Amino acid sequence: MRLMPFFFAALAVAFCLPAGCTAQRKEPPAASHSTAPAPKGAPENSVPAHDSATLDSVELPAAASSAAGADAANDVAALRRQLADATDVAAQVQAIDALASVGKRGAAAADDLVALTTASDADVRWHAARALGMFGSAASSASPTLVKLLGDAEPVVAAQAAHALGLVNKSAGDSIVEPLIEATLHADPRVRRAAVKSLRRVSTPERLAPLVARHLSDADPSVVLPALHTLADMRDESVPLLLAALDEPKARYWAAVAAAEIGPDAAPAVGKLTTLAADGELDERMQAMFALAAIGEPAAAAAPTLIEALSGNEEMLKFAAAFALGKLRAAAADAPLTATAGDDDPFLAAVASWALARIHPDDPARVTAAAEKLQAGLQHTDATVKAGSINGLSDLAGSLDTETRQALATAYATLLDDPDPAVAVAAGGALVRLGPDAATAIRGELADMATRMRGMELLAAQGAAAKPFVAEMTAALTDEDAAFASEAAVALAAVGADAAPAVPTLVKLLAAATPAPVRYTAMYALGRIGGPAKPALARLLDLSQSNDELESTVAIWAALKIEPGDKELFETAIPRLQKALRAESELARLEAAVSLGDIGPAAAASIPMLELLLEDDPSRSVREAAAAALEKVSAGQ
Repeated sequence: MRLMPFFFAALAVAFCLPAGCTAQRKEPPAASHSTAPAPKGAPENSVPAHDSATLDSVELPAAASSAAGADAANDVAALRRQLADATDVAAQVQAIDALASVGKRGAAAADDLVALTTASDADVRWHAARALGMFGSAASSASPTLVKLLGDAEPVVAAQAAHALGLVNKSAGDSIVEPLIEATLHADPRVRRAAVKSLRRVSTPERLAPLVARHLSDADPSVVLPALHTLADMRDESVPLLLAALDEPKARYWAAVAAAEIGPDAAPAVGKLTTLAADGELDERMQAMFALAAIGEPAAAAAPTLIEALSGNEEMLKFAAAFALGKLRAAAADAPLTATAGDDDPFLAAVASWALARIHPDDPARVTAAAEKLQAGLQHTDATVKAGSINGLSDLAGSLDTETRQALATAYATLLDDPDPAVAVAAGGALVRLGPDAATAIRGELADMATRMRGMELLAAQGAAAKPFVAEMTAALTDEDAAFASEAAVALAAVGADAAPAVPTLVKLLAAATPAPVRYTAMYALGRIGGPAKPALARLLDLSQSNDELESTVAIWAALKIEPGDKELFETAIPRLQKALRAESELARLEAAVSLGDIGPAAAASIPMLELLLEDDPSRSVREAAAAALEKVSAGQ
């Protein structure tokens, strides 16, 4: 099943977004500060971080060697006795992680850990799988057990098994490769990512390509698309597989889809994508053009092929070619684009004019012509054209004068209420990108009771650019509507240290009488403000002793952000931050990882959880934060 009509519509919706052409990923008009659960098999950007049943039962120990002592940490026999004597899950996990920390020497305990892969508690199972992987090839005999764990009901266990398979096998036969390829189509992105990484370790792209092609061609698009999101999220890590897949007739369409999602990191595929754009089936050609557009200027060598398509007779290819030529900034396309800018189809003419303006951003005449055609598209009855026009104008905003940008902000604000979600989303994103030039429009949103929450969300999404609104945000902190007051605190947090004038009001909100949601977000804002929020430190330390677990965690996190070098806070903070690594909120996981990294080697007990985050988290930002934290926490080990 191919999705050609879908891609035609996606061109107009995405216009300037490489990923939007392939998966209908919609960004909210304001940044979300939580990750909502999604149905099984949903696109990767909406999958929650961890199933609540998998990771909430274990509080990791303050130090991996606390029970066994420093000498026992290197004594595998003692650690095996510690594991055998463990009477609860926490003690088992502590002993398993201690064995993992000694590397290959711990392989003497491989049979013990294989036995624990059938434990009833998922935490024990995934820690056991991780430890087997840490033993490397010394634990290769555990491969059949790890293959079996790929089918575990808990994705975190399956993901750790997939990761371990790539570590214990220097190379692998079909008994390993086939199950790992199956795992690349798993419903959970953590398992998919781990499987792709392990496949790269144990085999070559050339050998894998026919197998991958078979799985891609046999699978339903509803299964394939989430897998492609995973490949795209892995960026350059997945390119070798894509290069091989582009040579396979059954896989090249889907490989081009993934390349479009990857963007510039897929530059090594330009040659093969160019060939596909010239010689493939119609839908393959169009998707290859979208991929070249997503790669952008590094795909300049494809310009002649795109120019030929623009001058051809296939209308859908003309749209894709004009779009791609604009993204490539292909000056050689001036003549055919100029001709196309006079096309009878107003949207094709607008796309060509946009491309010319992209190629010549310092040419006022071309920029004005494109802006006028795209502005006309804002009034179009077709929602696809409207959304595409918004995104095209947003892409040209840097070449427009202040007056035009402000006028566009007013137009975008009216489109926030468009009945088509794609139009509303595009309008919100465009307002955020306009920064200070959207100030008047956002103030209008804030002044209307019906839209003021949306206006505050837009400010939160603008981040530091919302600094001129600090006074309005501060005033909103005491609003009777707790949800609006909380959103104001989130917006102040996004501004950061420049929101220091709000500190006195935020400190007052730490009083017990303040509604809990407002108190939590006030603490978060104080932490993001950092050093200038020092007047809040004493109250935050009081709240860190609260019986309310969420309150105490946010309070200790905020205190560390204000006084990052206070080692007395570490003992209290580390276990709570470890637990926050398992939070459903993406922001909570990211901030916890950053804070543990700031603590450094004193947070060494967090290494297993940070490694889990690095391998399994659905958010690339969180994974990158975990990688940075691991480097700091592991320093000197």
